[in-house]
Amino acid sequence: MISPKRVLIVDDEKINRDLLVDLLRPFYKVMVAKNGSQALAVTKRTDGQPDLILLDIMMPEMDGYEVCTRLKAEEATRDIPVIFVTAMDDVNNECLGFDIGAVDYITKPVSPRTVLARVDTHLKLRQMQVEVEEKNSAFREVARLRDDVEHIMRHDLKAPLNTIITIPPILADLCSNNEQGQKMLSMLEKSGYAMLNMINTSLDLYKMESGTYQLMAEPINILGIMRTVVREVLPAEGAKKQTAVVRIEGKEIGDTDEFYAEVESMLCYPMFSNLLLNAFEASPIGEAVEIDLSQESDSPHVSVRITNRGAVPESIRDRFFDKYVTEDKIG
Repeated sequence: MISPKRVLIVDDEKINRDLLVDLLRPFYKVMVAKNGSQALAVTKRTDGQPDLILLDIMMPEMDGYEVCTRLKAEEATRDIPVIFVTAMDDVNNECLGFDIGAVDYITKPVSPRTVLARVDTHLKLRQMQVEVEEKNSAFREVARLRDDVEHIMRHDLKAPLNTIITIPPILADLCSNNEQGQKMLSMLEKSGYAMLNMINTSLDLYKMESGTYQLMAEPINILGIMRTVVREVLPAEGAKKQTAVVRIEGKEIGDTDEFYAEVESMLCYPMFSNLLLNAFEASPIGEAVEIDLSQESDSPHVSVRITNRGAVPESIRDRFFDKYVTEDKIG
């Protein structure tokens, strides 16, 4: 069962307090203070702060303005909504109240419907604010945990990887007459470097998603990267009888052709690898995957167009470019 919200009524006049108590008690847990000092004491109680305060302005010793100012100066009470209840209807008084942190004004003599509506509205707004703060806190915790994982990946996993990477060349020298052993050690070394590359790029990917990545581009022959990727991802001969056609400005490339672009090679390689692997997987048997490179006129930008004759499944067309979207693949 959800506990009722707590409303603190602060007024030095008993008749005003009793009126508000009778009006609000059926719906809320009502707390009462006769003056500013009592009000400040109530808000510091550990058994339940008020969720909202109805505060009279004209009170002896400490008026409502000072009470509100003190509440807003303390971290523990600054977020409690304060509604001034006053007989003063001067615009300057209202402006002063809003300036020091009040959320609303109710003019005496009070209207029961107005009081109930204002109290309900500001309690709901406060609840929404609390929920947003909790979600933000959860997001910050997720980000912190992700940073911790990144730290583990980038630092704690590198130590054993260094051993995996450095030992194979040493063993290869000792096993120079064993061809099969040489191949296995080479595979182990390549796998170690692949894992190291994953670790090194994981933080970069996180920075990209959070918008903090600084691109370090340089002129790279992306045609060389493309040739390497095609060799690696092109299905084995006879598997699907697929081919790759690479063109520059509409003309098929030769063995010595080059094509430069301002890129980061370590990011360019996995991008092309994923695009081409997807293209070959989705292409029908015997079809060619076409790769067209071109330079935009009067611009340093280049265009890379990868075309295949497969079809995106209808069930994912509206979200094809969303993260992790796939079809007919486990995991």
